[in-house]
This record gives sequence, structure tokens and C-alpha cells, in this order.
Amino acid sequence: MDESRTYVFYDIAADPIRNKVSETCKDYGLKRVQFSGFVGSLSRNKREELCIKFKDIMMGEGGKIWVQPVCDRDAEKLFAIENQAPAESSEEEREGYA
Repeated sequence: MDESRTYVFYDIAADPIRNKVSETCKDYGLKRVQFSGFVGSLSRNKREELCIKFKDIMMGEGGKIWVQPVCDRDAEKLFAIENQAPAESSEEEREGYA
């Protein structure tokens, strides 16, 4: 089956619903890229199945879920910047004494 890189992003206030969406993404082999964002390769059928599960999970709850397939050509153009946050410095380091 032809798979496409698929991004899932969501904005859900209710913790139980948000956790179910997150676990469902993991069940489909998607990897977390942000607190509320996942990416992975899915076929069209798997994306449709995933959307049906999301609708069942949401069941009238407030929130948004986006499921976006991206073609290989565009996926290869991804430009990502990933930096680790610097460790907290002590007050002395911030004041230049260290």
C-alpha cells in the first residue's frame, strides 16, 4: 500500500480526551514531534480509520484535530530547527560572577 507522511496536530482542553488521542496516535505508529503533534507514514485507509477513531473519541467534546498527509516531494523539503533549551543558570552565572 502507498503510504504518505502524515501529520496529526490537535488542540483539546480535556485531559482524558487528549490522552486518548495521543495514545491512538501511538497505536498507529506515529511519533510525537510536539506536545500535541505526531508524524508518521500511513496509508489512505489507515488515515481514514484513524479519523473515524478520532471522531469516536471526540464524541461532542470541544477541540480540534488535524490529520494532514504530505506527499514525498513536499515532505523532503521539511526545514526543521531543533535546539535543546539551555540548562538553568545560577544567579551567579547570570550576574557574571561564575
